[in-house]
Amino acid sequence: MSVPTVSRHATSSDLSRNPAQVFRSADEGPVTISRRDGEPLTLLPSRMIEREHAAFGVVANLAAASLAPGGLSFPERLLAPFPWLGFLPIRQREQFAAEIVETTRACVSINNFDRLFVVLAEWKATAEAVASGVTPDAELDWLDEAESVPHPGAGA
Repeated sequence: MSVPTVSRHATSSDLSRNPAQVFRSADEGPVTISRRDGEPLTLLPSRMIEREHAAFGVVANLAAASLAPGGLSFPERLLAPFPWLGFLPIRQREQFAAEIVETTRACVSINNFDRLFVVLAEWKATAEAVASGVTPDAELDWLDEAESVPHPGAGA
């Protein structure tokens, strides 16, 4: 199954005659500029390249962690590139390891890394919450029956 993409093309003459229109198209995604005298070029926003480089960094860190020598498990080896994992319990580190690999593979398959950065941000936020002392839901005592309490803004 292929991923549907919007194909944007322009000629070098289009770029010369109407650069604003070509640039507007490039703001929406890559534009292939065909040339008579050479290989086609691609014009795209810098943020797309920067995001792709950041994604390659994550992929490189995952590969390095998976190939690192020693007796540590993969989730333990992920502490080097993602030191904030140290705030999470072992079980959550294992969940992170499985999810980040699965998400990375899926993102690579469609050449879109947005979800990868969402997953990373969510896990990092979880680690920050744990580090700041937020009690996990599983460790809270829940009431069996609803209980009315006064509104916090009401007088004491």
